[in-house]
Amino acid sequence: MVGRDRRRALAPDLGVHDHPPMDEEGRQQPDPAQQLPQPPPQGLGYQPPPGLGPTPTSRPAPTRVTNANAGWLVLAGGILVIVGVFLPWITATGPSGTFSASGKDANEWAFLILGAFAIVRGLSMARPGIFRFQLGTPLIGGVILAVLVALRWSDLQKALDDLRSVPRVTASLGIGFWAVIAGTVLVLLGGVMAMQRRRL
Repeated sequence: MVGRDRRRALAPDLGVHDHPPMDEEGRQQPDPAQQLPQPPPQGLGYQPPPGLGPTPTSRPAPTRVTNANAGWLVLAGGILVIVGVFLPWITATGPSGTFSASGKDANEWAFLILGAFAIVRGLSMARPGIFRFQLGTPLIGGVILAVLVALRWSDLQKALDDLRSVPRVTASLGIGFWAVIAGTVLVLLGGVMAMQRRRL
């Protein structure tokens, strides 16, 4: 009995305040379900961290670049056509000197109109944020230019033959008509590129 009373005297008395609070007990034994990571919200505008989201699928190259390149070709072609109208189309040299005639002298207004259309349309394709013009397609304008160039080629060859029939006279096509031909080719190339972009 003495030993038992002695152990009771040495053992500390546990009071009301000696028990751990309820909050500490809850933290010491957390709910296993709360330890699992919560899934991220999937609301609008949510972007998963790198490496956790779905693998992005490969996309084709943006067509805006292709359209801009086609626009620059059409724009350059229209400038060449207009400049070529004011340059010599026929150059003849004889005893009295050198003679030249431009497209403006022959009232080639159709080339000026189509060249201006190509410039406006090409600018709208290359810089749609600055200027927008959706009337017609450059391919149609390029085809019309090609038909006019073929007709004028035939007329110019007849004029050259008449000039060369004169003694001591030499004649050739001027740089202006070659510029119109080069501009027409560029407009056609840009129109073809624009049509291929639409089919993609």
